[in-house]
Amino acid sequence: MQRELTKAEVERLFVGAVDDALDAGDAETFRQVLAGDAELKLRFEKYTGAVKALKELPREKAPPALASMILRRTKRRRSMFRTLATHEATYRVPVEVIVPLLIAAVVAMFLLLATR
Repeated sequence: MQRELTKAEVERLFVGAVDDALDAGDAETFRQVLAGDAELKLRFEKYTGAVKALKELPREKAPPALASMILRRTKRRRSMFRTLATHEATYRVPVEVIVPLLIAAVVAMFLLLATR
């Protein structure tokens, strides 16, 4: 026995039904559900009409320089991040300097507290 589909599950099948991409079992279940629910059938008809209207629209050709514009933008973004990484690496204080300074600060605090 097959379980009943919820309305949300049936609506997710709209895409496959319009493209005839549903397998035989799903297609049969889909048709049965639509036959039993007038609201879903109306929504499917509206969806089908919208898809047909979109398919009938003339296709627009992409501008010839679109690919080069996209490549230029991505290179610019990459170079910006590379510049930040280089800047960080250039002005970073090495660990060999930080560790002795921290040890000196701890010893100085210990000596100050010990003399009181």
